[in-house]
Amino acid sequence: MHNQDDQLGTTRRTLLRASALSGIAAAFGGTRLAHAATLLAPNADTSAGFTPANAFFNAHHSPIGAYSTFTLGYPGANGGFGIEQNLPGSQSVFVGVLKDGVATALPFFDAATETAITAYPQSAVTRDFRVASDAFSTADFSFTLYSPVRSVPDPAAATPYSNLFKGPLTGISTSGKHSIQEALLPAIFAELVVDNSTGTTDIRAAFAVAGGTAELLNVGVPGVVFGTAPSRTAIVTADTNATAFTAASMSDAIVGAAGPGPIGGLFITVGAGKTHTIRFALCFHRAGTVTTGARATSFWYTQYYADINAVALAAAQNLPSRIASFAADNKLVDNSVLSANQKFLLSQAIHSYYGNTAFLADSSGAPWWTVMEGQYQYMNTFDLTVDQLFFELGMNPWTVKNELDNFATSYSYQSGTEITATSTGAGGISFTHDMGQWPNFSPDGSSAYERTDVFGTFSFMTGEQLTNWILIAGVYAAQTGDLGWVEQNAGLFAQALASLQNRDNVAASQRDGIESYNSTKTGTGEEITTYDSVGAGLEEAVGNTYLGGKTFSAYVILEGLLAITGRLDLAAQALAQADRLAATLLAHVTSTGFITSNVYDGSSIAVIPVIEGLVYSYFADRQDVVSPTGRYATLIAALQRHLTTVISTGLCITSDGGWKLDSQSDNTWLSKIFLNEFVGRQVLDLNIRASTDSADAASVNWLTNSTSARLAFSDQIIKGIAIGSEYYPRGVTSILWLQEPAA
Repeated sequence: MHNQDDQLGTTRRTLLRASALSGIAAAFGGTRLAHAATLLAPNADTSAGFTPANAFFNAHHSPIGAYSTFTLGYPGANGGFGIEQNLPGSQSVFVGVLKDGVATALPFFDAATETAITAYPQSAVTRDFRVASDAFSTADFSFTLYSPVRSVPDPAAATPYSNLFKGPLTGISTSGKHSIQEALLPAIFAELVVDNSTGTTDIRAAFAVAGGTAELLNVGVPGVVFGTAPSRTAIVTADTNATAFTAASMSDAIVGAAGPGPIGGLFITVGAGKTHTIRFALCFHRAGTVTTGARATSFWYTQYYADINAVALAAAQNLPSRIASFAADNKLVDNSVLSANQKFLLSQAIHSYYGNTAFLADSSGAPWWTVMEGQYQYMNTFDLTVDQLFFELGMNPWTVKNELDNFATSYSYQSGTEITATSTGAGGISFTHDMGQWPNFSPDGSSAYERTDVFGTFSFMTGEQLTNWILIAGVYAAQTGDLGWVEQNAGLFAQALASLQNRDNVAASQRDGIESYNSTKTGTGEEITTYDSVGAGLEEAVGNTYLGGKTFSAYVILEGLLAITGRLDLAAQALAQADRLAATLLAHVTSTGFITSNVYDGSSIAVIPVIEGLVYSYFADRQDVVSPTGRYATLIAALQRHLTTVISTGLCITSDGGWKLDSQSDNTWLSKIFLNEFVGRQVLDLNIRASTDSADAASVNWLTNSTSARLAFSDQIIKGIAIGSEYYPRGVTSILWLQEPAA
């Protein structure tokens, strides 16, 4: 066996050497980009905050994989507990004190109905928002929420933290190792520190929520539970000095009128001259089958926690050490070399990503890592997966493999090409836009989003999703070194190449590398890209240079993957397609210096994302492809000039200094701005920091203005206001910034 393995290794190395580019080979031979850990600042001043000037914005505070949230931060009754929720709730949250007969609380409740309670003026509240903690402080107390930012072990691996942490992306997590049972505990934590050190009378402090149908929790420690089965939430503490209560209103509760009602919480009395710290666990549980349609699934955590009582009992144990562990997760951002605006944007994005995660088990016990598309609730929207890839590789690389495999086995399909209005041609494999819309799994091979005979939004994304599977596969392979997975999918790589080629042209002599035909799935409609609502320069797939840039990286990635698996003839075909596509892009540079948005329709719209696809070559270890002196040096120079032109001339700059993805549209997406900033600075090595700093400042303002701030992380912005893609996970493209050196 050892001799056979040695021979296989020798054969592999021979094949890799035979490949013209095969930069992916470096992933299996030890050549690596610098690890993210080297770009952190271990001696950074972690006390320096980065909360924006407008500190009253909502944020998710969520356990991992539970599709649950405790949303807080926007004034009024605009948050609270949520399970399987696509927008912020409307629960009042009460954190406050009864002092000298006057009840005062943080301004997160309905003041019109709770007339016995006064909200602290916003000017009297300071906030310290971080990636794993969120603190609100007044003269009387501080209240801090803690949520996890950490890796989830692979449930299928003999060694859960195994050999899938190799590349720079997979070195991002700063958290320690935790058992899967601990990592998936459906709870977050809170700490209330009441300062009565200068007082002469007792203070009564409370944390309560209008969570609906409140009951006392009967598990041996003080607590309250909300809701009815199968979805329940709870607040619990191990502090036996606390008193749990329910009431019809908080105004009733503070005068001792306890009883049935939607309000539940805990009181603590702090004596004169004393300071007291009380810690809470905020718990979530959704029992039973949670999805319908093609597959019935349950939350993975229910294997360990049968009901809300089990969650509460587990979460109430060792509260100080649990909170300290979560607080340590702040190092990921606190210790980085990012600017204050970048730290905020990354932290807010991570909060919202985790609020959209559901780790599910199907009826056979197989895992389904699932990320919702924010307010739309599409499940594993594939054109989000390709961008969330970088964060997921950093935290749990196995989830990327899980998504790739589940798309390949259950959510792929075959489609031809529309050559003319009356004739069709060969096509091949592609992948669906999503796996369904929560809580319904679509039938295998279909999505909830895509529809036939549609122009624009809701049409098919056949070419886009085909490239996405290839790009994710290439980056996953390079970053993890999972050669076994690569070999298992050799046939699929060949299918993907054939499908990409056919969507250009069946005849090699007629190919230019760009998608030339609509998918037969579109019927009388037109195929689109992920940019389904941005503008004319990015929407249509055929001839699109944004999609062309991603297809270019797909071809160079396929060249390496096919070479590794011994299919050198196909690898050469992929390389030839990459060459053709590079030449096509170069042939469509306008006289002003930017590459036009479409090579077929004669338009001259400037769009930033022509450069976007390079990020996948970069993290697939294809340094030869992105090098300014490599095989594609002329293309790299053109892309450098392209980005410099569209931002320096103001074509793609908003009136407040933000980035516009399409020069003719005010609709712009933050997650894509973050990604393209990284490509410009790190991949294309451009000195554009002044422009990106300005864009980051604008992005912070867009998220925290009074209109947008209620919606946590929103991706889609028009003229500074969130207008869609709310409560959204894709902002974690900003994790790429941790791969950059200090400005």
